[in-house]
Amino acid sequence: MLAYFFPPLGGAGVQRSLKFARYLPAEGWDPTVVTVQARDYWMTDATLAREIDAAIKVIRTSSLTGLTLLRRLAPRHSGQPGQPRGSARAIGRLRSLSSWVLVPDTYVGWTPFALRAATAAHQRQRFDAIYTTSSPDSAHLIGRRLARRLGLPWVADFRDPWTRRLSYHPPTGWHDAWHRRLERAVLTEAALVTVTAEETRDDYLARYPALAPEKIQVVTNGFDETDFAGLEHERPAHDRLQILHAGQLNPERPVRPLLLALRRVIDQMPRARARLRVRFVGACYRRDVEETQALGLADVVAFEPGRPHREVVAEMLRSHVLLLMEKDDERGGLILPGKIFEYLRAHRPILALVPPGAAWRLIDELRAGQCCRTGDTESAARLLGRFFGEFERGGPPATQLADRDLARFERRALTRRLGGLLHTLVGR
Repeated sequence: MLAYFFPPLGGAGVQRSLKFARYLPAEGWDPTVVTVQARDYWMTDATLAREIDAAIKVIRTSSLTGLTLLRRLAPRHSGQPGQPRGSARAIGRLRSLSSWVLVPDTYVGWTPFALRAATAAHQRQRFDAIYTTSSPDSAHLIGRRLARRLGLPWVADFRDPWTRRLSYHPPTGWHDAWHRRLERAVLTEAALVTVTAEETRDDYLARYPALAPEKIQVVTNGFDETDFAGLEHERPAHDRLQILHAGQLNPERPVRPLLLALRRVIDQMPRARARLRVRFVGACYRRDVEETQALGLADVVAFEPGRPHREVVAEMLRSHVLLLMEKDDERGGLILPGKIFEYLRAHRPILALVPPGAAWRLIDELRAGQCCRTGDTESAARLLGRFFGEFERGGPPATQLADRDLARFERRALTRRLGGLLHTLVGR
């Protein structure tokens, strides 16, 4: 398994790789994870390392990434624990600069280290399959070279689409064509491709019609029941309507649409100012804080630093409403973020400011909350007002999802599916 994001690195991208590695031994697979050292990402969660038991072999390598450049050129923008990440515009400029020379991404400098480590491990004990997960997309190029070199079947797992990712902005048409050639090569040469949403699968098959439909399989993100164990007593406070957004904000996930809706609610119902609180737990940018202050919402909206994963799960259970936001465009409609499954398991209604697509479909299918377009301030304000009215009448009701509705999203069930695909792949 080549997974750049792996504990003690933190963030949403870590969970999928960690849980698969943790539960694959029960499905007859002995995972060896090739990853990086903790200093190669700005966000960490040391508590997740406790889930790496002896059955998981972990090889940590050095890496040369864009983070090194960012820390040298703009240390105040690179992010410090508990502090806003600085200027989203500056981060965007540095991303744009790196996109000219680092293809497919700023993590391409990991390639020689990962190749060497994986090849040496194979020489010590022969593997049966290769699994790569993106982002970063450069992990798939490493897998491609390993599969050619070692003659092993290779699974390319896309946590996010490649050229349809929200942050995908190639500087020139030539760069775009280069990315698309690489994307096509990965989809073509991998023995199996896994994606996290039906919409992503459909998009790949539409753009690359030569691909056999059975080659692309959906293995969604999910929740781990053990992350909720012992938290059954957690309940929302009664003094304020608590709305929580779990996870980092980024330039492609702006907070302003929610703030504008919140401002409208408070203007229409002044009493809501004292009885409503929105919390963003995770990394943010100074822009987010400044916009909140400019709209006079600093006493209603709180930005809090990232916390260990299990603590964030507890905060979900202490909240009345869970907030989901995605950019309102076609690419945003392909995204089915990992947090949505933990939101579902928390049995708290979801307020989703998202485009029509994967997240909207799932929330509607399970009747797990309310959705509106990201930029539809009027509808978002109406939904906020509805939740506040329910709070004043005793609290927004918990979702009525049964165990059977959620069982397919539990991490062990998802790992069982992945394990079965791997067994089929190698002919066992």
